[in-house]
Amino acid sequence: MGERKGPGTADGDALAAAVRSVLARVDAHAARGRGTAEDGEPAGDADGPAADAAVAPGTAVERVPTTPSVTTLDALTTCFGLSAFERDIILLAAAAELDPTTDARCAAASGDPTRTYPTFSLALAALADPHWSALTPVAPLRRWRLIELDDETRLTTTRLRLDERILHFLVGTPYLDAKLHGLLTRTTAPASLPPSYDAAADRVAAGWSGAGPEAPLRVELVGADLRTRADIAATAARRSGLGLYSMAADDIPTDAAERDRLARLWQREAILLPAALLVEVGEMDRDQHAAADAFIAGAAVPLVVSSPDPRRTGRPRGERVTVPKLSDEEHLTLWTDAFADVPEVTDRHLQSLVAQFQLPPHVVRQAAATVRRDLPHSDVLDGAELAWQAGLTEARMGLDELGRRIEPRAGWDDLVLADRQLRILQEIVAHVRRRSTVYQDWGFAKALRSGLGVTALFAGGSGTGKTLAAEVMAKELGLDLFIIDLSQVVSKYIGETEKNLSRVFDAAERGGALLLFDEADALFGKRSEVKDSHDRYANLEVSYLLMRMEAYRGLAVLTTNMKKALDSAFMRRIRFVVDFPFPGESERAEIWRRVLPPQAPTKGIDPALLAQLTVAGGSIRNIALSGAFLAAEEGDHLQMRHMLAAARTEYLKLERSLTPSEVHGWV
Repeated sequence: MGERKGPGTADGDALAAAVRSVLARVDAHAARGRGTAEDGEPAGDADGPAADAAVAPGTAVERVPTTPSVTTLDALTTCFGLSAFERDIILLAAAAELDPTTDARCAAASGDPTRTYPTFSLALAALADPHWSALTPVAPLRRWRLIELDDETRLTTTRLRLDERILHFLVGTPYLDAKLHGLLTRTTAPASLPPSYDAAADRVAAGWSGAGPEAPLRVELVGADLRTRADIAATAARRSGLGLYSMAADDIPTDAAERDRLARLWQREAILLPAALLVEVGEMDRDQHAAADAFIAGAAVPLVVSSPDPRRTGRPRGERVTVPKLSDEEHLTLWTDAFADVPEVTDRHLQSLVAQFQLPPHVVRQAAATVRRDLPHSDVLDGAELAWQAGLTEARMGLDELGRRIEPRAGWDDLVLADRQLRILQEIVAHVRRRSTVYQDWGFAKALRSGLGVTALFAGGSGTGKTLAAEVMAKELGLDLFIIDLSQVVSKYIGETEKNLSRVFDAAERGGALLLFDEADALFGKRSEVKDSHDRYANLEVSYLLMRMEAYRGLAVLTTNMKKALDSAFMRRIRFVVDFPFPGESERAEIWRRVLPPQAPTKGIDPALLAQLTVAGGSIRNIALSGAFLAAEEGDHLQMRHMLAAARTEYLKLERSLTPSEVHGWV
């Protein structure tokens, strides 16, 4: 025979033997059609396959024994539930691709020299145990597209073709079907996982193995970030002897027919590879959600539904596995392993990194790779400083789209506050900086269990220095300042405010930011007094915000102009309250001295006279800057007349009028 097979492989040998057996049946059928030769031997070439089989007319053909091990042919037959007749149809179609003599032998057996290909009528006539149901659309051959028909209007006489993917599977060349390229991506398991994630992977694998009829082979994996969930799922798949492929729920067709084709195509692949599928579910419109729900519900092969939060569905869910938070010990191990070859990052530095940043394993490894790349070229920052910067950079992901990021530059000298307020601000910084020592080393985290977040309320009028104080603390702590405008977060729709706040805190949990919730009056207002259901729900929104602030590992600050509107129950949940009073004349004079740069060309500028303006620090900065631009436009020194013009503009914005006493002696 001239068959082409994988040289020396068990799959190739078994397939070749099975193909010879089926072709021998075809030859026997041809011989019965022609009658026997004069010497009593079957018609055909004495050196050909028919002679090898030595089949007499009407005699049952004995199957050529295959290897004792499970071959690809055995796997295909078992996994798709093929009957002996359906298996032989697969082999007949495979023969057309593997054996060059098949065309002539099919033509001889069919009695039509133009029909040089396998057909269903030939299979019915030549193969053992034939049954018509083998070619119905719901039977395995066509349901799983193992066999294709050239012309579905001529079922018995059209050419039977073996699907290319099935042919390659039989000869031992696995790959993902090209029709799924672009939809699915291969997801590989990491070398190792932290113990908590490792246990979650075991639960996913157990969810597949323990599936019942109500929830077949489906597991929901909830929490953490997308990459972490994928790592856990890939580890579970590897332990189950499977590969893992991933796809987005948004890519599932909304058309029912297309969705069914995709489902059948993937299920076929899952059996052939074998593999599990991870479906990443995010925010979707109603139609897409329904399509994804139907696709997931129909899964008959191992599947993981990956999402940040539990999905809403009325269908059986299967096992739900929530990704746990890593302990501080696990985080320390992660950072220690990742920076093991960076000697400048000591144990003390690692403890500081763990206390500040809550990054997933893959991000910690990425931060370490960044440090190793940049360290040889850095003349300014050492390894520890580069590690902190790398952690800060990675922690920013996800927050930039939710708020306004400020890289802090202001220091303590830029603040003009009474000693009492300054001491409180410095105490807040100490609570953030030393929380690892107090909570972990001294055991306060286990003793107190909740309310460990550092929360502060900055109360005072606009421009009194609340945002500047937050910037100073962020610089002292080496963090970014993220300003979240609560007026943009609060929604009139029930539940939306909490959802928006949840997105902010979830992104901030990486730990690289001081969160400043500006315009808290938009949420607080007068809502602590319950008069109707809207007020009651508003109080729930406030409670949710304070709850998340208390649980936040970093520092979260609220600013308000309406401290008196807060209920005492809310106030008790805030650790620090700092009042920012309207600055007196001496404080205003000091602010004026600090906002005017030494290199600015001034003439006759008197901070004591400027302090007569009854405005807060924010307005002082605006007036100083506007006056400087007026002087620069004239090409002159910055003088009191420029400040007067700028003050008039600022007062118009504030809807106020300058009084003679405020500008007395200016010009």
